[in-house]
Parts: sequence; structure tokens; C-alpha cells
Amino acid sequence: MRPLPLGPAGAGCYLFPTLAGYLLVDTGCERTAEELLRQLSRRIGLSELQWIFLTHAHADHAGGLEGLLKGTRARVLLHPLGLERLRSGKDPGLGRAPGRWESLVGGLTHLLGQETAAFPPLSRGMENRCIPLEGMRRRELESSLGVRFLDTPGHTADSMSLLTEDGTLFCGDAAMSGPLIRRHRPVSVESLEDCRESWKVLRQSGGRMLYPGHGKPFPLRRLELDQIWTPPWRPVFCGRSTT
Repeated sequence: MRPLPLGPAGAGCYLFPTLAGYLLVDTGCERTAEELLRQLSRRIGLSELQWIFLTHAHADHAGGLEGLLKGTRARVLLHPLGLERLRSGKDPGLGRAPGRWESLVGGLTHLLGQETAAFPPLSRGMENRCIPLEGMRRRELESSLGVRFLDTPGHTADSMSLLTEDGTLFCGDAAMSGPLIRRHRPVSVESLEDCRESWKVLRQSGGRMLYPGHGKPFPLRRLELDQIWTPPWRPVFCGRSTT
């Protein structure tokens, strides 16, 4: 299976068929929601989208959710903590860069206006279409969709990844790629220790190809735990305004 990338460049949204209908990984930001809907309508038809999986509730991954829900009948699969963040309509702004290089990249992105911390809060009427992935319901969905959900916190506390039967692994911002990214480390993290442990989860998942939320796919074997996450770290505060 080769996932179909959708949305404007850098949106990091992927569409693929499951055993129970089409699933979209992440929704991009608010301003790209209409374009994403147009692309979906050309590819499969909006009525065929059954599921939206959120890797985490940041503006560039979940900002387009309200628009996507209004244009489709899809249900939302997300971490239990994600619902509270969707209600708030803003990123918590508590991230730290794992190093000075990542801090520089994060600052540059902010100056170029390519990062926003605010997004439309999830309306109360849409909450009944959200399914927190926990307990028996989570296991039932894994079986019916033919996928596996992985808890991969670190970038955010609500970060999750999705693994398909053929080894395709969608990780959101647990890892990244691109010309400004060093060794696939995320630009910001809420917890360095959790991020390191999540890389272990990814490496041990049985996945083959990693599809990050930013940058091109790359083989999972490139995540080099010992060289990257071994203490001592030199984290740099990179909190963002949420006003």
C-alpha cells in the first residue's frame, strides 16, 4: 500500500484504505481545509471518507478538523487527551527544542509566518463524532480497521502513531525529515524522555517505512536511538504565544 499524500505542500496529510473504509491521517491547518476537501472529492468522493486519525492536536495537524467534519461524515480517532486540546483551540505552547539547532529552526519557521498556535475550537456538536482511543474500543477499532495504534508521546502528551499491516507507519511529529532537520529529531518536544521512549516504541513496532507529519517518508531503521537521545541533552525553551 502506498499512502496518498494530500493537501498543500508540507501539510502532511495522508489517505489510505482500511478494512472499514478510507482513513485520512491529520487534517492540516485551518486555511488549507477547503483545498483538502476539494482533493478528497476528486480522489474518492467525500462520502467515502469514514475515518480521520489525528496524530496530535496541534494547529498544523488538527486546525482543519472542523472544516473536514462539516464537509464529510467521518469519525475522528484520537488520543484521550486530544479532545481537551481540541476544545481549547490553541496549542499549549510548552515545547522545548531538544538542541540549539532545533531552536534555531523553530524560530526561523515562526519568523516566516509558517507556524500558528491557534485553530478553530472543536464545536460541541462535533464532539460526538470523536472516539478517544482507549480500552476495549481501541482494540475493536484496531481489529475492524486492520491497523495498530501506538502511544508515542514526547512531541506532545497526546501524540499517537498508526501502523498498517504492511509496515507503513504514520508518526506525526514524533520524528521529522527535511533539509533543516537533523537526524529526524522533532523541532520541539514537551518531554525529552517521553520522546526517547517513543522512538523505542517506533523501532520495535515492526514498521518498515515511516511517514512523518513534516518531510518525506524514510526507512524506520534511520531512527538511531543511542546517538540522538542519549543524555546529557541541552534543551532550549521554545514556547510559543497562544494569543
